[in-house]
Amino acid sequence: VLALCGAAAAVAAAVALSGRPGSAPVAQPLSEMPRCHGTSCQGELPDASVCARDAQTRSRVTDHAYAVRLRYSPSCGTAWSEVRVRGRLAREVSVRAGEDILSASYPADDVTGVNSPMLSVGSPRGVEACAEVGGKVACTGLDADGPPAPVD
Repeated sequence: VLALCGAAAAVAAAVALSGRPGSAPVAQPLSEMPRCHGTSCQGELPDASVCARDAQTRSRVTDHAYAVRLRYSPSCGTAWSEVRVRGRLAREVSVRAGEDILSASYPADDVTGVNSPMLSVGSPRGVEACAEVGGKVACTGLDADGPPAPVD
């Protein structure tokens, strides 16, 4: 009986404390939690792994035909290149940190392919995001350790 009373008191205390400021954060639904972190994300696409949800644009370069962004996810510990094209253009999207390079190619009729695979990184500093669009190469990044770039 005493054990049951003690367990009931512990549950009541936990319920009472859960609404107080400074209490433990509420758990996120599993569908919102990243499916990987660090090296387990290497080579995955950001949307499929849910890493895109907290992604920050750390650097960008734009042209009349495209915008290339270096994206970084703190929760996943990853960086990747994102390219947005104006029109139907074939493109190759890559991300590089030191000797590690990952890329993806998309034909002109693929309007959904915008991201390179992700690289496992400790920070966006030293990472370069590139895209080749219509035979023209554009890159951004390498020193992107400051605050996130303004949204455009």
